[in-house]
Order: sequence, then C-alpha cells, then structure tokens
Amino acid sequence: MGRALPLGLPQARDVDPGARRPYRSRRRRARHRRRDTGQRPPPGHRRGPAPRSPLARRPAPHRGRQPRRDHLSSAWEAARAHERAHGALPSPYDEPYAHVRKAAANFGWDWGPHFVTAGIWRPLRLETYSARLDHVRPLVTLAAGHRTARVTAHVRADAPDGSLVRAELTHPDGSVAARARGAVADGEAVLLLDVTDPALWWPAGLGAQPLYPLRAELLDGETVLDTATVRVGLREVRLDESPDALGARWALHVNGRRVRTRGYNWIPDDTFPSRVTPGRLATRLDQALAGNADLLRVWGGGHFATEEFLTGCDERGLLVWHDFLFACAAYCEDGEMTDLVTREAEQAVSRMAAHPSLALWCGGNETVLGHRHWGWSDQTGDRGWGAAYYLDVLPGVLARLDPTRPYVANSPWSGTIERDPVADSHGPSHLWTPWNEADYAHYRDHDPAYVSEMGWCGPPAWTTLARVLDGETPGPDSPRTRHHLRAIDGMHKLTRGLQPHFPPPAEGADWHWATQLVQARAVAAGTEWLRSRERGAGVVVWQLDDCWPAISWSAVDSAGIEKPLWYAPRHSFAPRLATIQPVRPGPTHDPAGTGGLRLTLVNDTDTDWDTEVHIRRLDLEGRVLASARPRAVCAPDGLTHLVLDPSLATPGDPAAELLVADTGGRRTVWTYRPDRLLRQPAPARRVRLALDEDALRVTVSARSLLRDVCVHPDRLAVALGL
Repeated sequence: MGRALPLGLPQARDVDPGARRPYRSRRRRARHRRRDTGQRPPPGHRRGPAPRSPLARRPAPHRGRQPRRDHLSSAWEAARAHERAHGALPSPYDEPYAHVRKAAANFGWDWGPHFVTAGIWRPLRLETYSARLDHVRPLVTLAAGHRTARVTAHVRADAPDGSLVRAELTHPDGSVAARARGAVADGEAVLLLDVTDPALWWPAGLGAQPLYPLRAELLDGETVLDTATVRVGLREVRLDESPDALGARWALHVNGRRVRTRGYNWIPDDTFPSRVTPGRLATRLDQALAGNADLLRVWGGGHFATEEFLTGCDERGLLVWHDFLFACAAYCEDGEMTDLVTREAEQAVSRMAAHPSLALWCGGNETVLGHRHWGWSDQTGDRGWGAAYYLDVLPGVLARLDPTRPYVANSPWSGTIERDPVADSHGPSHLWTPWNEADYAHYRDHDPAYVSEMGWCGPPAWTTLARVLDGETPGPDSPRTRHHLRAIDGMHKLTRGLQPHFPPPAEGADWHWATQLVQARAVAAGTEWLRSRERGAGVVVWQLDDCWPAISWSAVDSAGIEKPLWYAPRHSFAPRLATIQPVRPGPTHDPAGTGGLRLTLVNDTDTDWDTEVHIRRLDLEGRVLASARPRAVCAPDGLTHLVLDPSLATPGDPAAELLVADTGGRRTVWTYRPDRLLRQPAPARRVRLALDEDALRVTVSARSLLRDVCVHPDRLAVALGL
C-alpha cells in the first residue's frame, strides 16, 4: 500500500489511519482518534454543527503540551526482517516488497524508480468525542425493471445502543427522495431508503451521472450530535460470465445494458503521491475522458484510490476497476499478515462503497499468473502464496460489506485456479506477447473475452526526455536514455518493434519520433482488432499516466503531455468506429493474409448507426483504382461486418497502394505492406505559421501522401524561443 509503514505500525497503513474495523466493539464511549484529513471529502460531504449534547464530540481540554511520539522505522528493513522471519517469497524483482503492506511500486518497477518512502505525508489532527458517526456505507439495488431503487445505508456510529440515526436522500433536483430512521445496535444502524422512478447513473456516453446526496444524522433526542454526507449514484453492476462457443463471456453490465469498456490502467501519478494535487488529478481524468475512455483500472501495485479520484470518476462517468493491493509476487499468509490484509480490505471497501463509478473489485495483479508460469510453485511448495486472499479472504470481505459489486480473483484470470490464467477462452486476459516477443500484427492471433492489459513502450515528449538527459542525444547509445527505460530488455524490444516498419533511425530525433509512432500504431492496431471481435467486451490499455520521466507504456507523460499514443486510442476508442481488418490475418509483411478484408462498424452508443461508407483503393500518388459506396446499419451495442469486394481488397501492387474508408467524417486507412516496404512518393507539403492572439496556428497542406502528421508544440516552442 502506497503510504503504509512496516508491519507492527497499523496506524500507518495505506488507508485512513483512524478508520476502525467495521465491527469493532462499541463498549468504550469516549476515545481519542488520529484522523487523516488529507483525504478530502467529496462535494457535499460535511460534518454537522458544533455538538451541544453531553454525548457529543468536544474539543479536548487544554492541559498544556502533551507530546506524542511515534517511531517510524525503515520499510525496507521491516520487509527484510519479515522475509528473514518467514522465508523469502518469489517475485520478478530482488526487492522484498511483498513482505510489507506498502505500494509495490515504491520498490521500483519497469516504469519507475526505487524510492522506498517512509513517514506521515498527510495532515493529521487529534479529536476527542463521546459519540460520533464513523462512516456511511450505502449499497444500491434496483428492482421492478429499474423503476425503483433501494439504498441500504449502513451507518457506523460510536454511540450507545438505541441511539437514533436518521437519513435523508435528496434528488439531484433538490427535492427529498426518501427518508428513514433507525436505532444503533452493536455500533451500526441500517436504514432503508426506497426511491421510485430513480434518475439512473450511467457510464460516460450512455447517459447522465446524477448523484443523490445522502445525509445521515446521529441524534440525542432531537439534538443533532454529528452528521455525515456522501453522494450516491443509483445504478447496478453485474458481470456476465455465461458460456459461449469458445469458453465463457466476460462482460460488465450496468443497469442491464452491456458496456463494452474502453479503458486505461492507472498507476501512481507521481513517485511521491503527496505531490498529486486535485487539479493535476482532475486533468488526468479529463485526459482519459477526452481520449474516449470509459473505464480506469487502479492497478494493484500502487495505492488505494483517493476520494478525489473516485469523486472525479463519479462525476465524469468513468467506471473504476479496482485491484486490491497485490502485484506480481507471492504473498505470505501468516496470521499477522492475514489479519492486516483483512482489516485493510474492510476499511477500503467500506470507504469506497458510496461511489457509483466503482464497478469491480479484483483480487490482485498477475499473482496467479506468476504462480502458474514463473516457477513459483516449485519455490513455494506447500507454503501459502496468496491464494487464500484471492479465493477466501477478499471475497469474504465483499460478501459481508458489499455484495452489490462483482469480484474477479485476479488479472489475468480464467475462471478457476486450476485453469491456465493466460487462456483467451475465459476471463480477463493480458496480451503481452506482441510487445515482449513479436510484432504488433500478432495482436490478431488472439480472440479473448476481455483484455485488462495490453500495450507498447515509447518515449515521453521530447522536452520531457531532454530535461533528464543533460545534453545527451536520445537513443540506444545514450546512458541516460537507458536509465529512464526500466523495461526488461527494453531497448532491444524497442529496436525489434521498429525493424519491420521503418529503416534504422539516422539520428536521435528520428529515433524518438519513430519509437513514439510505433507505440501509437501498435496500440491502435491492437485495440481496433479487439473491438472488432464479436466476443470482445472490453480492452484496457496499459497505461494512462507516468510517475516519473520514463520511456514507458504511458499515453500521457510525467509532465502531463499527451504522447502520440494518446491520440491513437482517441480514434480507436471512438464510440462509433469503422475499422478495416483481415478475415484471416497474415504476417507483418502481408497483414491481409489470404482471406480478404472486411470493414467492421462498431457501435457502442444507444442509437442505430445508419451510414454510407465511401471505400476507395488508391495508389500512393492519389489516383482512385476502385471504389464503392455501400450503406450499412449498425445496431446499438453492435457490430456490422462488410466483406469487401476483391476489387477493393486485392491490390494490383501491394507496395504502392492503400485502402481508405470514410464514414461520416471518420476515416480508416489500410496499407497492404508495412512502411519500409511501401514505395512512397517524396513528401511534399506546405507549412504555415501564424500568431492568433495568444496561440500559434500551424497549417499543414499536403501536396503528396502524408501519413501520421504530428505537430510537437513543445519542440516548436523551444525552436521559436517561446
């Protein structure tokens, strides 16, 4: 967990240090509480008026200075000590990160540095009270064809049995939607609030995101002792895992409607999370939304999502897949660790339950994969390696505290611990073979039900990289470039990715642009193929953001600059997509294969897509060799395939021709050969620059075939001295 300290310091876990186990005894009426005030409450969340009842929370009497001393030990040393006491466990890295509940990425990853932090990095305050509300855990269910909604509000309170709690749910238009009262029993009041004709919360692109404020009050008679307010979205989520011809489906349904998700993986946005401001976080979420994403997966090697993150996703309609914090290692299952993991999960699930964006919990990242494929079973023998968490502890916590959200044991996952997790037939898959071993054309070797990781590596913006190279020319011969490329065998893989498509770059600027371009093309090719498949119910690209100036898989670099990769999925993630794909894919040098080509329309919207398609086979000088104007209709949440006539699909000279399809302002292009095998004419263009108030307007006029035209504002600003 990202801000946790070593075992033995439970107040320093990566959750609210003052949060209690939800079913802790209520026998002590007055107690001190250290409270993490860094988690900003969502809009509308507020505490009640200053309490006046004898039972109310009150300031501590001033008795002079009362110092408190906390010892903060080294997380690294604590991890090593736990490793010595319990025995080493396998992981891809030498660092013992699995032996302490701290963000795995702090110990270094293949996109970030080693900074094993320690300390309290958010403000704290000390409160005393004799009665208070701890938290509100609302669970939403829909019924009667979504014409009614029930909010079951579990209100945790430090108050005597029989104390009254009342709750009010407010419609987004300001009217009262429902009220309820209940008594505290064993530290909790459970209130039922029923809503007729609810305004449903929808993911981005499928409807609005109305939020209902839910206010809970703790009463002494009619005196309000404490209040807590959260915002609730009325929606339901389920996971379809029904059998299909290849194995089983794996699709999220929101309010009864399948959502073929388009998303990004989310890593810590900074190596030091205290530097992530609300404004910076809002910018990242806006970049995800503007890039046509509707889901973010919070990866299990980082931190639990903050309130700012979840509230931002609630408001934007970004679904959240949230890993519990396990990543790429075997984990100890001793009693102390199991108890800590259980309490950690209880607190996280309770805190996040109000957020409608939170759609799915996942047990962890690549831990089952590692046990199956990375030789862990030989090293662990009969010793526990974490399976008890993914199969028993975590689903047990969710069954008690939030049974309304689906759970998947791991990512990737194939439905059972016995089945190979890399199988495309079941569950979410990770597609890393193209990047690790082959060309991106090999994404077309796969037909998975869902992809929760796929991606390609590439450098950040030129100025972002230049700032850390200290004058070195970027490229394979630069030591600093290699230092900021943490991927295993990364330079070799970047070079191998270039070879089928481009000649060797002549200089550093060419290398930088070519590797950025291949990254963008690779992810576009993969996402368009996966979205064109009937059974594919989602693709989540690795990764949206960076924590450090790195040559990584990110779409947005550590300076917040959108890489070419961000623009490629903005096209391939469009809710309405036209894509040309091979019927039977061929190799990189002849991707069309032997089965011809087809145009696939993908419609993720709620309305029919009725469009004329203008398809042209052109030579590279721009002459039309064949054309057609078929009309096609694609149903909501549907695919339509148009097999192309041989006059379009079969080139006369594959090295000198291309295929273009235009559909209502959307364009897709297919080349029959990779760039280095095309006989392209010399580029001819005209570029004009003009100052337009406080902006520089760049106009590029093509006089020949120009592909992948890109303007680098950061480099232009440097060149112009701006």
